[in-house]
Amino acid sequence: MSELPFYLQLRDRLVMLIKTGELPASSRLPAERELAERFSTTRVTLRQALAQLESEGQIYRSNRRGWFVSPARLNYEPVKDVSFTRYVTAQGRTPMTQVLGFEHAVASVSVAAALELLPGDPVYCLRRRRYADERLVLVERIWLNAQYLPDLEKERFDLSLWQLFAHKYGIELTDKSISIIPTALTGEFADALEVNSGCPGLHITRISRTADGRTLEYDEEYWLHDVLRIGISTHSDDDSAC
Repeated sequence: MSELPFYLQLRDRLVMLIKTGELPASSRLPAERELAERFSTTRVTLRQALAQLESEGQIYRSNRRGWFVSPARLNYEPVKDVSFTRYVTAQGRTPMTQVLGFEHAVASVSVAAALELLPGDPVYCLRRRRYADERLVLVERIWLNAQYLPDLEKERFDLSLWQLFAHKYGIELTDKSISIIPTALTGEFADALEVNSGCPGLHITRISRTADGRTLEYDEEYWLHDVLRIGISTHSDDDSAC
């Protein structure tokens, strides 16, 4: 059996440094030149090892800042009606939201289909970036049915939208449809996440409705690929279920 390629051996040695805490979560890796000298290898081979670690979600690159050890993934359960702020906080992390823009718009064909409107109907478009422990983790574009949310432009958008809907408009979102697809981050979404075009990511879309069937929100989220651990908890009262 052939010997493991050296870049994979180097990958294993770097993983060990992460596991032992010599390279703790969220810490910056030494410069590539320093790492190459430490492991007596070329920068080409080192970059192969780093690319492997990045693909596995062990490390991530921050434009103009270097390589960092990925923090623990956030546990995300799509079936639970919990806002980003709440589930990030519940896991001992610090959430932050940056508003990129809010505007009145008209529904495109795809947005109209998602919100059960006609193309050209009035909608709001909200764009935000979300952070966990000061790390940028996702960018989202949220389309909202304007007929149910008058004067929404007067509100703050750096807090939970669902709490705003409940407190100001008396609207509870009780039903949602979610799609999760691996993707490559490109264009405006790669730029907003400050990563190179083509980096792996997750595209999560969510359509949220009220108990009486009104479709209020169509959310398009683009996540960095190493941020989430997606799980679903199920429970059955039928002991005969198999």
